[in-house]
Amino acid sequence: MTNPGSRVADLAELAAVAARAGGSCARRYFGDPLSVQRKADGSEFTRADLDAQAEVIRCIRAQRPDDAILAEEPQPDERAELARARCCWIIDPIDGTRNFIRGVPLYACSVAACIDGRPVAGAIYAPQFETLFSAAQGGPLCVNGAPIAPQERSGRASTPLVAIPSAATPRFRPWVEGLIDRAVLRSLGSTALHLAYVAAGAYDAVLCSDSKLWDIAAGVVLVEAAGGVVCGPGGGPLFPSDLAAYANEDTPCIAARSAELLGALGWR
Repeated sequence: MTNPGSRVADLAELAAVAARAGGSCARRYFGDPLSVQRKADGSEFTRADLDAQAEVIRCIRAQRPDDAILAEEPQPDERAELARARCCWIIDPIDGTRNFIRGVPLYACSVAACIDGRPVAGAIYAPQFETLFSAAQGGPLCVNGAPIAPQERSGRASTPLVAIPSAATPRFRPWVEGLIDRAVLRSLGSTALHLAYVAAGAYDAVLCSDSKLWDIAAGVVLVEAAGGVVCGPGGGPLFPSDLAAYANEDTPCIAARSAELLGALGWR
């Protein structure tokens, strides 16, 4: 197996460079008429997704050619790499593709580095706002390269602001319906941005009910680096994950700025 060969801070720096490069590539297509294709699961993608992902991978391979890649758009020999490498990069080139296609500027490029199946570094870049969220395991959270201390984050209103998916799966719909009287709900159409905004203190919590690993891996690092919590249904941990065996299954979770808030929201 390959050696990670780097401190997690170095992995976070590379994640930030790669996310910015991929997001900048996507932005060059934003607003252009694009031919939309569909994958087997019905999700949409365009040339912009493919080119942005290729740019992210180019950045990573230039510095770490022996690491594995797990990306939203499948790669040749991906499974063989995942079976042998300790360090794996999880990539979502455009999280919020439906927004992107329709000219809505709420999308992001998400890049995470995992060691032994655990995300340890991540970056989420929102190209239209030129905002880069990045962190290594243990913190701090950085926004455009500047560390953000907990006391510098936004103040709290009395009513929590909670991000939810565009369409909650039946398993979680009762919980979402129960939030209506005790939280203000938002949906941006990008799980990565939801998680980044929880990490930065703009949102209090986010439900990720039908997300894939590439939707959440970088965001998990950001939230935990900022002192928040992320857990699966029942409060269990999400990681480590057997990335070589991952077959695009949903990875439901909730992230919040504190464990106390999860309890107040009735998560179970």
